[in-house]
Amino acid sequence: MSFIDDVNRDYETILRETDPGAQMRTLIEGMKANKMEMEGKPFPTFLKPYFVNQAHRDRIAYSTRMMLRCIEKVGKAFMEGYDFQGLVHQDGLIADLSKVDPVYPRFQVMVRLDVFYDPHTADIKYLEFNCGDPSGMGWHDAMLDIFLGLPAVKKMGEKYAVKDDHLLETHHDAMIKVYREWCEGKGVTPKDKPTFAIVCWKGSTILSDVEIIVDFYRNKGYPTVYADPADFSYDGKQVKVGDQVIDAVYRDAITDFLDDKFLPNCQDILQAYREENICFVNPVRAATGDFKTLPGILIDPRFKELFTAEELEAAHAFIPWTRMFAEEKADFKGKEVDLVPFVRERKDDFVIKKNEGYGGFGVIIGRDATASEWDKAIETALAPGNEYAVQEFVDIPQDAFPVMEGETLKGFEQKNVNINFWSHGGEFAGAFLRASTGNIINVHQGGGLVPVLFVDKK
Repeated sequence: MSFIDDVNRDYETILRETDPGAQMRTLIEGMKANKMEMEGKPFPTFLKPYFVNQAHRDRIAYSTRMMLRCIEKVGKAFMEGYDFQGLVHQDGLIADLSKVDPVYPRFQVMVRLDVFYDPHTADIKYLEFNCGDPSGMGWHDAMLDIFLGLPAVKKMGEKYAVKDDHLLETHHDAMIKVYREWCEGKGVTPKDKPTFAIVCWKGSTILSDVEIIVDFYRNKGYPTVYADPADFSYDGKQVKVGDQVIDAVYRDAITDFLDDKFLPNCQDILQAYREENICFVNPVRAATGDFKTLPGILIDPRFKELFTAEELEAAHAFIPWTRMFAEEKADFKGKEVDLVPFVRERKDDFVIKKNEGYGGFGVIIGRDATASEWDKAIETALAPGNEYAVQEFVDIPQDAFPVMEGETLKGFEQKNVNINFWSHGGEFAGAFLRASTGNIINVHQGGGLVPVLFVDKK
């Protein structure tokens, strides 16, 4: 057995010995206190953190850094007019706002990366990048604090060296750094304690996540407000929420500003952004990293001139084969293939997904589909006006999680898992994990969220 197998076995033993029912009650009550609900239902989770071997941390941090370097290069090249042959594209208002210089240098500030990770071999495969508007940092930290107080986790800390990552610590650090860069670019003196607005639509399903971020910033001693995008006013010089002058904005989904039902009430904050009079994070141009085809750009020989030898080596090591799905010839690992018949005939080897999808919606896994379902998915993907990515199927990692009936532990069950690496300011910031019985692993699809703990021998 490997080291991580020993860790998981010890946790199972310890959990059974430390009143799992009472700990489940503590977990549920803690989440309720933090308003961790989605669409009126309790936030899905399991009574076990995900353990990662500390010896793998350097590899995780390195691969994250390399991916962010590449994503940043793609975005900058696109904004400078590089031809990605339709794989990166923008139009309308979001394209217009992406042209606005955010003043600070980075495109990608807060990013979540969806990954399949083998806990035994440290094999890492980056499936997609969530750059424009990732969420969940507040929920993660609130859940992490609850888990760290559970008797089973405390006892694990007596036997193993356990390291946790509170995502909001580095989130705050990154916001301060970006604010100071913005001030430098504007030629103004940064405030010691700038006022932040943490923003999402007041009806958003992730409102409680944002409220946790607000509370964290306030506890750090920084004046911080929650704001709906419609709450801002702008007089041509200053941005305000009520009577409070705002120095920097951290936003959730850009659609909260740009969708037709929101846009008329968001003109003040958008005008301030256009006039470069507000530090706005993530910048709108971060959305250049959101396409499901983007991982494929990093390993497509047509675009290798953009990257260093080190970046290319990392991309080929950490990214599964990915392309835009279209009636064309494509390079498949050095072999030219007719893409559509190739994918049709090898359905068990591929996944098709919307190029700009989210939440696991519109994802078709070939080996889970019948031949007719696969043919229908291909027809949908190729229909005029649709845009889908095709990606090589990667074996889905699993981990055993407790099965609770009320407050009774019935045993442990294998779940499919998808680890999410976070990058704040281009560096690895921590991770959380989603687990599900199905092959589409997403909280929106009924998956559960748990914190990640790095472990080592004492």
